[in-house]
Amino acid sequence: MKNKLIIVFMSLLVSGFYSCDDGLEDINNNPNEPEVVPTNNIFAYSTKRFTDFSRDDFNSGRLTLPWMQYWGQTAYADEDRYLYRETSAQSIYQNTYLVATDLKAILDQNTDEETRESAAAYGNNNNQIAASRIMLSYMFFELTNFFGDVPYYSYGSDNESFQALSVNNTSSPVFAAQEDIYTDILKELTESSDMINTSEPVFISGDNIFNGDAGKWKKFANSLRMRVANNLRAVDPSLANAEIDAAIAAGVMLSNEDNAVQAYDTADDNASPFWRAHITRTDFAVAAPFVQLLKGETGSFGPDPRLFEMAAPISATIEQVKNNTYTRSEDYDDYLGIPYAFRNTNFLDRTTYSFMSSNILKPDYEEVLMEYAEVQFIISERNGFSQENYAAGVRASMERWGVAQADIDSFVSGLPAASQETVLNQKYVALYMQPHQAYADYRRTGFPNTIVLPGETITLPAEQVAGLAPDNRVNSYVFEPGPVDPSVSEIPFRLRYPQILQTLNGSNRTSAAAKLPNGDLITSKLFWDVN
Repeated sequence: MKNKLIIVFMSLLVSGFYSCDDGLEDINNNPNEPEVVPTNNIFAYSTKRFTDFSRDDFNSGRLTLPWMQYWGQTAYADEDRYLYRETSAQSIYQNTYLVATDLKAILDQNTDEETRESAAAYGNNNNQIAASRIMLSYMFFELTNFFGDVPYYSYGSDNESFQALSVNNTSSPVFAAQEDIYTDILKELTESSDMINTSEPVFISGDNIFNGDAGKWKKFANSLRMRVANNLRAVDPSLANAEIDAAIAAGVMLSNEDNAVQAYDTADDNASPFWRAHITRTDFAVAAPFVQLLKGETGSFGPDPRLFEMAAPISATIEQVKNNTYTRSEDYDDYLGIPYAFRNTNFLDRTTYSFMSSNILKPDYEEVLMEYAEVQFIISERNGFSQENYAAGVRASMERWGVAQADIDSFVSGLPAASQETVLNQKYVALYMQPHQAYADYRRTGFPNTIVLPGETITLPAEQVAGLAPDNRVNSYVFEPGPVDPSVSEIPFRLRYPQILQTLNGSNRTSAAAKLPNGDLITSKLFWDVN
């Protein structure tokens, strides 16, 4: 990892005792522990901590990865059937604000006249501010897409409803309207891009996303602006197009070299979230709907060689995947997905479903925040689903996963014509391991249209039927969600607000819930979800 110093604080709180006796205040000063922590260390800690909880085995592995049917659980299918854990909602909510508090500390150090000069020792002041604003925008975009209205912080707005992180002013912030949050995030990303000085590094060290490259941070800001704007397409297409066009003009990702990825270390303590989750457990496998799409059994694309890079053959044990010692296979028959939301998954023969590949299950796996392929898919959609950008997005995704050039050329040349279905189904494939964004895209568009919905009957492959014990042997099953209250016939539209808010910020939480179409339920659509 580029910076191995991980700070063990949540946020720095400095308190002092004052007396009229000269010199007594020095008793509280520890000369070996600086009161102001270097901003580059705070940044390294913050981006890692955010990715740690956002992409871990609960907040991703038991939530959006199965909901988007990339993965399924090998023993317990409860969360796959939408019975998500309250601890996941609480973790996403609370940890976002804890990390946001640390990022705000970077903003404060770079704007306070007393600390601005010392902060400059770790990177250009404006660049540090810009990178922190970009990460705050990224985090609040994910947060509001999970819940709807939430307390929100903005660096550059005086909107009175943006009260988050203002602990000196209020301990019970109001929930800002999601529409206002979106508007401000677009402004924050625009201003962040504009303020970046590309001739100086963002941080001299501690940037484990772009290694201090200010030019790449600028491209990330503009590319993320496209993602946010595109989520408004169904409710305000003119605004979405204008923002996307402006972002492109300002400079977006141009290749996979520009991808935003959080780096991890080979040591277990600083390893990627799913590596740590698999040190002692084996809870996940690649889901059948995703494998079937890549095998060409569903959809309209035919066999996709990314399958061999994204999943392991059924012969591979989890230890072989972790050690990268299994024999790689390019025979599509050697891959089967775990049945999605199947109540008897724990009775399946282990040799009848595929684990994730060693490209993913490794300690230094880089978690992707955004990539060039998505930029191309957004441009394709903005241009009425253009063939050129659609093909470029597929090619970029295949290159990132390490597919052989000849196989890429063959697959891209055989792509069906660009349409809403083909472009968005391919975007879904490219978003593998970025399930939070895939979840937002699905709610906005209804694609991919290859996933299993409640009430549908799933037929098991013969190999899996044969591997079941006689008492548990079935040929098919019906996807029955929950039971959840209220009952659903679709993927949940949002997460409920964490229950702890009823105690910590009950009045404002109640007001926010009252604005939702069905109240604080998973069946309440957010304002941009009108498909």
